[in-house]
Amino acid sequence: MPSIQDISIIDSNTASAKKVEHGFERTLCSPEVCESKNLNVYKRTIAKGKQLDVKAGKDYHLLYVMNTPAKATVSFNGQSHAAEEGAGVLLVPGESAKFDAAGADLDVLHMVVPKPPAAVEDGLPGGPVRRFCAESSVRLLDGSRLTSTNAIQAGEMHYNKGGASPYHVHKGTPANPDGAAHCYMTFKGRGKVEVGEESQEIEPGTLVYFPPGVPHRLRAHGGTLDYFEIQAWRSFKTTILSEEPLGLKWYYEREKPGAALVEWNQS
Repeated sequence: MPSIQDISIIDSNTASAKKVEHGFERTLCSPEVCESKNLNVYKRTIAKGKQLDVKAGKDYHLLYVMNTPAKATVSFNGQSHAAEEGAGVLLVPGESAKFDAAGADLDVLHMVVPKPPAAVEDGLPGGPVRRFCAESSVRLLDGSRLTSTNAIQAGEMHYNKGGASPYHVHKGTPANPDGAAHCYMTFKGRGKVEVGEESQEIEPGTLVYFPPGVPHRLRAHGGTLDYFEIQAWRSFKTTILSEEPLGLKWYYEREKPGAALVEWNQS
């Protein structure tokens, strides 16, 4: 019988901080911390006046801005952008980016994923509001694809009060038999993680890692919940174990308040 002991829960607010050149580094997920095989997750604090230079090398890197400090910027591909909350950059092998915390400390969620085998990339396929930073199967309203790799699937999730995922389980595929490294990082609001008959409340700043094959559900607890979901590599099979009255559907973010929801075209 699966239990809450089968998952790893790491509080980024109390995790050990290592002093580095750009400020501080907290390791939230790694083979040593949560036994993930294809994923390392760090919370990086770039100190005021410091910079973080990221060179992807042979791996994929996804960096997500967790706050909106004054004058912070992200430089990528010859252009500079405001480093506001929710901004992110996906670096494929060989690419680089620079984060500059000119006016105040800048917090960044940093995910590192090794390059997947060809069989995973060959699998590129033709509820809640979900805003992905990296997702190969989803097309935007203009028909363009968000990313062209299955190395990582990651993005924002927002649950209204009382919202929850279905109770479900992720397993491997022939291309990725070990299954995907899968975790949630909560930002705003409180949540409740359920595994089997057990549950645990989690506060903002908590990372929860789910080994492949462990069924689970995440609920908003006491209000709304904003969190970040990560799966690497993006080759896995999901089985829904609970019955959801509205089904499992995803929608584009509304173009303006009150506009009708448009279901994602995932073809």
